[in-house]
Amino acid sequence: NAPGTAAGVRQAEATMEIDGEALRAQLAWASERAGEVQASVSTRLAPGAPPGAAPAWAPDAPLAGTLRARLPDVGVWSALAPPGWRVRGTLDASATLSGTRNAPRWAGTLGADDMAVRSVVDGVDLQAGRLRATLQGNQLQITEFRLQGGRGSGARIAGFSGNRTAAPQDGGTLTATGRVSWGDSATAATGLSGIAMSLQAEAKALQVLVRADRQISVSGQMQAQLQQGQISLRGKLTTDRATIILPDETAPSLGSDVVVRSAAKDREDQARAQAAAKASQAAAQAETAKPPDIAITLNLGRDFALSGHGITTRLTGEVDIRSSAVPGAPPRVTGEVRTDEGRYRAWGQMLDVETGLIRFNGPYNNPSLDILALRPNISVRAGVQVTGSAQAPRVKLYSDPDLPDAEKLSWVVLGRNATAGGAEAAVLQQAALALLGRKGGNTGTANIASRVGLDEIGFRGATPGDDASTAALTFGKRLSKDLYVTYERSLSGTLGTLYIFYDLSRRLTLRGQTGEKSAVDIIYTVKYD
Repeated sequence: NAPGTAAGVRQAEATMEIDGEALRAQLAWASERAGEVQASVSTRLAPGAPPGAAPAWAPDAPLAGTLRARLPDVGVWSALAPPGWRVRGTLDASATLSGTRNAPRWAGTLGADDMAVRSVVDGVDLQAGRLRATLQGNQLQITEFRLQGGRGSGARIAGFSGNRTAAPQDGGTLTATGRVSWGDSATAATGLSGIAMSLQAEAKALQVLVRADRQISVSGQMQAQLQQGQISLRGKLTTDRATIILPDETAPSLGSDVVVRSAAKDREDQARAQAAAKASQAAAQAETAKPPDIAITLNLGRDFALSGHGITTRLTGEVDIRSSAVPGAPPRVTGEVRTDEGRYRAWGQMLDVETGLIRFNGPYNNPSLDILALRPNISVRAGVQVTGSAQAPRVKLYSDPDLPDAEKLSWVVLGRNATAGGAEAAVLQQAALALLGRKGGNTGTANIASRVGLDEIGFRGATPGDDASTAALTFGKRLSKDLYVTYERSLSGTLGTLYIFYDLSRRLTLRGQTGEKSAVDIIYTVKYD
């Protein structure tokens, strides 16, 4: 009952004639949007059929025919594509048929222009496609296949730990050649389709993902083969540039102990289960149901930036993707990925990721984690350590030398030792609540700082022995890995102070300040137990 698409049919005719042993069939289809097809075929029937019986078609009966097809708008068939997907292009085919019933032979050409595949939700935008292929016997030879990537994403993660380059204006290209062959009727009688395929593809800075929050372009070569019903993929790809921006908060969902029932939904689930059972049964009988053989190496390159869940970093490394021996299981991923100049926001502070190692040895969605993020420009190495797995991470406070958790939290949040009371104790209490209740997630102050382009907005309480007038607001911004700028505004004063920190080495820091007082200091840090 759904509304259809007007095809503008001008002619739809099929005829078949039998004259003695000769059989001739013709098809004529002409429409405005659904294309045009002109086909004819002739063969001979076996002589001597009994009266009233259907004439026999001998296996060695000769074949002769022609085919001419033209589809000016492939987009008409977008209705058959998954929701949200759109296709476009033109198709032109011309072929002749010869040989016998058991061994048909084709000869002709196949061409397609202006091909495009697009899905806004999935971030797929491939366009300007071109295909040239020839039919020869029982083989389709692909002499030219070309696609261009989309240009619809300007995603970029700013900052010294974000993207090194801007989003590319060119979508890149994908080229491929290969062949597809199929067996004759004798092969099909054995229960095998006889279909074989061999394709070689090369990507050059191809943008495979173009979304407002995600962009990925890759280069490399791949080979795909289909032999005896099993697909095999081989290749090595390198990421030219990637931007992955993850949402910090996920949509709420019902608990695992909540079950919602409805009669309509039960009927839909039952129908879906029956359809799935039929599909699995058909797949079990199909030759291509064999598990694929995948062996792909992915190098993340030098500009793979990730931001989300409090961390902003570049990722480097190489992983191997292999098919699983268990049918239906996801591919296995092995390898190591390291962070490059990462930052981790926790409890209102921006921490530097000193060590970030992600190890894959199994499913892609549950690697092991080994991450250490430290607060910069303090005399104690203090921060956060994340271990465990992606699905069950363990987050704990860290310091070197080891300190009680209260002092660790003080160094991370305040940058100094804990005080007995006052405003700093209140800040520590709020940080502890955030640690226990939100697992170190972003606070409101952190969100405000990120929105205005700062790394830190904080409050410095009065030092022991001074009155409350010495309290001040601080605003911080990291300009590079070693350069950090802080502006401090006293609550009672009329002027502020600008601090510039530059790390000359692990222990030596150059500090300059200007404002109410101007000075240049060289700070040398000595640690002892």
